[in-house]
Amino acid sequence: MHTIGVMVTMTSSMTRRDAMKLFGAAGGALAAATAMPSAAAAPAAGEIRVLAINIWMGASKIADGIGLVTDLIIDTRASVVLLSEANKATAQIAAALAKKGHKFEAVTSEDTGVLSAFPVEQSADQGWMVKARLNVDGRRVTAYAAHLEYRWYATYLPRGYGAGVPVPGEFSEFGWKKLPGGPVTDPATVRRVNLASGRPEAISAFIEDAKAEAAAGSSVLMGGDFNEPSALDWTQAAANLFDHNGVVLPWESTRRLQQAGFVDAYRSRYPDPVTHPGFTWPASNPDARVDQLTWAPESDERDRIDYIFAGPGAALRLSEVGIVGPRGSIVRNTRQDENTEDNFLATPRKWVTDHKAVLATYQLT
Repeated sequence: MHTIGVMVTMTSSMTRRDAMKLFGAAGGALAAATAMPSAAAAPAAGEIRVLAINIWMGASKIADGIGLVTDLIIDTRASVVLLSEANKATAQIAAALAKKGHKFEAVTSEDTGVLSAFPVEQSADQGWMVKARLNVDGRRVTAYAAHLEYRWYATYLPRGYGAGVPVPGEFSEFGWKKLPGGPVTDPATVRRVNLASGRPEAISAFIEDAKAEAAAGSSVLMGGDFNEPSALDWTQAAANLFDHNGVVLPWESTRRLQQAGFVDAYRSRYPDPVTHPGFTWPASNPDARVDQLTWAPESDERDRIDYIFAGPGAALRLSEVGIVGPRGSIVRNTRQDENTEDNFLATPRKWVTDHKAVLATYQLT
């Protein structure tokens, strides 16, 4: 690893999702931030504003993608940004922020990236994640940006579509196509395909690394695109909604995090997955064609697959959390505005990605 230009710490990793295709927090903070002057402002003492966003193939799918992400970071006043599908864009965004008077250090890989307004003391590539150890007002916080395997997308099976399983895996003959036999509603089968993805193992490896960081005095934050729903979302109450088709499943990656004491920012504040589903994918980006945004066009494929977590025992108190991005989603190949009770405010700017983002504000305690 080395540092260049605008404090860019380089690591190496393999791209994880080459083909895969808010914040309505109290007080209207996004709208207020949009009207703020462009001069850089230091984060409030002890405050960490974390933005987790998949920027869709290095912010390359929408015109001026780097500029759009840059402005979003400024608008939301994020001080730590966890990027998925970032590739070289992490360093480019840091440079663009610097030109606008906002100094961020960038920890990069070929997929994930961390941008920090706080000094980066150390960084490392964790395979499916990249981590940055930050100095936040003299306190140690370790932030991880995650982007987990996109194939074995088992959430599509109950919706009657293939899970993108590579040959010779179970259901591999169907790719991402509609299943001729209809939805797979046996929870054990869905769970088995999900386990084959390796996502839960990546989370277990993260948990062990985070334990070492915590033992060394760090508070831990982690977020990003899991390509997997939450154990707290596919509940009995939601069994017949959103094309779950009766399936109740404690999805394994988030189940392991919950078991290890990690706290899901959005679901901890809004525990009801029926009134506050918090969908982050697929977002109805008005500057992209619908066929670019859906992979299961005859289904309701909406899910919350982008997250921010705080570690057990972290000296962090959650004060705000919400969903950022266009209010609409793609449902059965059509654009549909959400009528949920989610804590949500659409950004007034063009949107850069097929995901919605998550923004959480923490106070160091």
